[in-house]
Amino acid sequence: MRKNILAAVLLWLMGITATHAQTKPFTFKGQVVPAGTRASFTVPLATGAGDSIWLPFTILHGAQPGPVLGLIAGVHGYEYTPILALQQLPDMVDVPFLRGTVIVLHIANVQAFTGRSIYYNPADGKNLNRSFPGKLDGTVTERIAWFIAHDLFSRCNYVVDNHSGDGNEDLHPYAGYYEYGKQAAASRAMAYVTGFDWIMPAPAHLAKGEQALYCNREAALQEIPSLTLECGRLGKTDAESVNRITTALLSIMRHLKMQPGEPLKANQPFVVTERATVKSEHTGILKTAAYAGMLVRKGMKLATVSDFTGRVLQEITAPVDGVIVYMLKTPPVNKGEGIFSFGVLPSPQKE
Repeated sequence: MRKNILAAVLLWLMGITATHAQTKPFTFKGQVVPAGTRASFTVPLATGAGDSIWLPFTILHGAQPGPVLGLIAGVHGYEYTPILALQQLPDMVDVPFLRGTVIVLHIANVQAFTGRSIYYNPADGKNLNRSFPGKLDGTVTERIAWFIAHDLFSRCNYVVDNHSGDGNEDLHPYAGYYEYGKQAAASRAMAYVTGFDWIMPAPAHLAKGEQALYCNREAALQEIPSLTLECGRLGKTDAESVNRITTALLSIMRHLKMQPGEPLKANQPFVVTERATVKSEHTGILKTAAYAGMLVRKGMKLATVSDFTGRVLQEITAPVDGVIVYMLKTPPVNKGEGIFSFGVLPSPQKE
């Protein structure tokens, strides 16, 4: 019996060794990663001002062939839980058992991260997640978007863009994808193995002259199966949110047959197919006791916007029966900013 076990182990080791020999190294931006290994490095990116920034990557290249999965965090630099999740994830993947390759872009917007800036890159005042597909010769943010949309996406079979509520945003976790083209079915299947209880499909069609703007939308328009994972709130670094992200990503890898084991099974998630938004009509101070995930009824009082002396300028009520997906949760608010984003509850079916 013992001899049989030893023989089986030797055969397995020989198989792994043979697969190593057959699987070619993975090359990316001048880096060569042998099969069954990992590498971390930075990629310089010229800013157009005579200097350059850098993008931090880790590549996990499996011993066995398979798909290429691109994982992105830090498109918004103050969204910390996905950034921390992608710090941890490489150590959670057993590369010798990995089928395929994982490209991790740890922080897409390093200047916003080091500058502790919500939404915008302080170098040019642009929002990276409103800049896709970018410009090869544009501002630094537009160049980052171009690099991701062209240099990174061209190497990926699947993409997951990881976000959270920014420093001023409360948010209920969800997995979002675009119902566009042939990639939609694969994206939908990925969403259903994340373990997230809210799933949000959205259309991705562009009007004439319109650009993708969003990272995940750009991937979908390129027919790359892709998700946006949103998990975390208010720029916090709580372990629960970090763990939910890593758990979801590992489940996606199992679903794609990149890792051994079974993916998470969907447990009747709430699918949000219609959204509604309330914007501020004034610049001032937001006061609210509402919270992300809250069930609301149309007409329910949710918040006020006051001037800087405390005079109420706007009373905000729920425009629909629904749930709060995300919302501003800190006092400053500017005219035209979205305060609440709702998922609309379906109307009761009449018999």
